[in-house]
Amino acid sequence: MAVATAATIQAHLIGATYPEGTLSKNNIFDYEQYTTRRRYPSCEVITTQPESTVETKKSTDTTIAFEINYYDKNLGLRTDDVSTQREVENVIRARMETMVLQDYKVVFESKSWSRQSVQRDGSHPAYLISTLKITVRQVNVTVMPVDGVLTFNVAGSTVDNPPGADYIYTNVFDVDLQSGYRDIEEGYTGSHIPLHYAGHIQGRFICNIMVKNADLGATGDKLNKMTLLRTNGEKPEIKFVYTNKTADEVAITNTFTAEPESVQMLYKTTDAVVFRLIAKLITDIIIT
Repeated sequence: MAVATAATIQAHLIGATYPEGTLSKNNIFDYEQYTTRRRYPSCEVITTQPESTVETKKSTDTTIAFEINYYDKNLGLRTDDVSTQREVENVIRARMETMVLQDYKVVFESKSWSRQSVQRDGSHPAYLISTLKITVRQVNVTVMPVDGVLTFNVAGSTVDNPPGADYIYTNVFDVDLQSGYRDIEEGYTGSHIPLHYAGHIQGRFICNIMVKNADLGATGDKLNKMTLLRTNGEKPEIKFVYTNKTADEVAITNTFTAEPESVQMLYKTTDAVVFRLIAKLITDIIIT
């Protein structure tokens, strides 16, 4: 993973052309200067947030942040001071637009300027400071251990062009599995309380799958084939076995047969595509 550093940003800024009397290779630093020894004008590149990650079952988000501080004396000329400050800001921003701060997996990149005039005390000159805050975020496929797996069971499925063996989808998350029977009420003379009878089974299986290349193909177990009608015009019936873990790390298995209703591509994270599978249950769920 290519990640920018304060040193590489400094080197990139040095290559720009700035207004006369402002910045050059001698006053652009990749560290924060001591306040009492700070040069005016000068520029500092600081890493404010080293490479940090947030990991979930869905993805790994990596964030890194920098600040570019440009200092110059406030000579009280107002219009000229602000005009020169703005020119330098524009050069720095334009220069940073040409730099690759992360590799191709970037999903968020923010560059925001702020400016203020500072008067510390009588022993230190007033100065202007412009701060460019840069935040870069990328999203990768999760590196956390996978708990949920979904198995396509060949023996219990009715599909065209079945595979030679069971197939396992190895990264399944956000699973919603529900089942039951329709309730049929029937009133009768002599009572205001109706009788209840069980109707047809009803239930849904909904899950998100981080798709691998092997999850797509020509056989009936592949995601791109599940919702297609069979050659006889009927819907395919697929026996699924979903395995996950309980809170105390014991495997729990849900076995059921369903008719796939839809397969939807939700988004692309950079290294993988997430598909949502929705299927209608046609058997009870056997939980072991």
